[in-house]
Amino acid sequence: MKSFSLKLLQSVLVALAIFSCNICVAQIPNWNMENWSSKSDLPCQWVTYGLTTKVSPGQNGLYAIKLQADDLNYPGAVLYGFTNIKNDNNPGTPFNSRPDSMIAYFKYHISEGDVARVFITTKNSREQCSNDLYEYTGDNTVGYKRMAFKMHYTNESNPDTMYIGFTSTRPELNAINKSSWVILDNISFSGTKQNIQNPDFENWTSQSSYFAEGWQSFTSQLGSNIQRSSNAYAGKYAMKLQSTFNSSTIINGTTFTTGSLNSNNSGPSFPINSTPNSFKGFYKFIPQNGDIFYVNIVVYKNGQMIGQGNFTSPEAVNFYIPFSVPIIYEINSVGVKPDSASIQFATYNLKNKPSGQSIAYIDNLSFDRFIYAGIDESKSQVNKLNIYPNPTDSKLNVHFELLQKENISIYIYDINGSEILKLTEQFFDAGNHELNYNLTDLSCGIYFLVTQCGSSITHSKLMIVK
Repeated sequence: MKSFSLKLLQSVLVALAIFSCNICVAQIPNWNMENWSSKSDLPCQWVTYGLTTKVSPGQNGLYAIKLQADDLNYPGAVLYGFTNIKNDNNPGTPFNSRPDSMIAYFKYHISEGDVARVFITTKNSREQCSNDLYEYTGDNTVGYKRMAFKMHYTNESNPDTMYIGFTSTRPELNAINKSSWVILDNISFSGTKQNIQNPDFENWTSQSSYFAEGWQSFTSQLGSNIQRSSNAYAGKYAMKLQSTFNSSTIINGTTFTTGSLNSNNSGPSFPINSTPNSFKGFYKFIPQNGDIFYVNIVVYKNGQMIGQGNFTSPEAVNFYIPFSVPIIYEINSVGVKPDSASIQFATYNLKNKPSGQSIAYIDNLSFDRFIYAGIDESKSQVNKLNIYPNPTDSKLNVHFELLQKENISIYIYDINGSEILKLTEQFFDAGNHELNYNLTDLSCGIYFLVTQCGSSITHSKLMIVK
């Protein structure tokens, strides 16, 4: 039976995948993690989104902060006490007073039909104490305007934690206005002498951070939970996602597609024009203290969820393997074509806080079909890797050539990214080698043969038919 070189085989697979998946791939924001932007000056203690810049003079000092949506469709926003807006595991900032109002000074231009928002929430370990959302619009572009936001308490409990947020525009999908802007400074509270840290935006950190276009990141003085990594499955870059914390600050290792910053912290974030049955990609995972790798995909129609899927794994994975998340449609939505979707990754169980500073590398995302990396055989330590017959009913031959003695590991993974078999892990001398295996116990379906030789990893699609 005629066999193909790995390079030719993967070239065919890439061509077929791109031909049949070009619509699906194009819909996922930054699917191959090649597009990044950079930001330098960041306000200490605050988490920022969109175009946030240091401006001078401030209302009562050298600096203030300007908020504006950017070209990537991030709303201009600054948050205090938040490291993750997609679940409830945000530490907040310690605050044990019951102020009457929050006061701040603003310049702003809010485009017609748009609004800027301010929210303040207090709580303690037992219950929420207050939760206020304010909106304003219009123009005040000359001098700073003092604005007070009354805090309405729902009980007599004393809070111990506070959350604060300011936006320059409506943050919901399809409502972000890039023309609206807000300059904010000098936050204080009436009815108490207590205040937050860096309320006047005088303290900034100069650190260069890269931001994955189309994906939300969280940044503080500890840095960003997303980093641009050259440890990629394909292309130049992958996303490195990591939880980071010290005794006072936590940056949760989670990210989600841009546009999910809605008033209810969920919802569609990018449009799609197909009906995907699965969400796929490649990942590596280095867990600590029992953390898990988590993937969530949700599809919507007219803003309502009609299908979703989840994938979790606690296993350490030191080289890229595929994952596949089936999208399960609700019974009353079968046959309904979705119009939008949202994706989330995390390096920990979202029901809890991160247990460690776990790391995930993520690359080459797609719907329904994997987008494989092309293999440059001139850079691979394994030459002329062939697997045959493929498809096969049971027998599998693996042929490869080594230029020098190498430690070779060969695994079989299922389509969900779970290791099914370890075929070999041993040293082989330089020269040609052929290994023979009986795969009778494998069920019909698609698998991946992963060959590791030092830092060189190759993936081959394997089909079992009976």
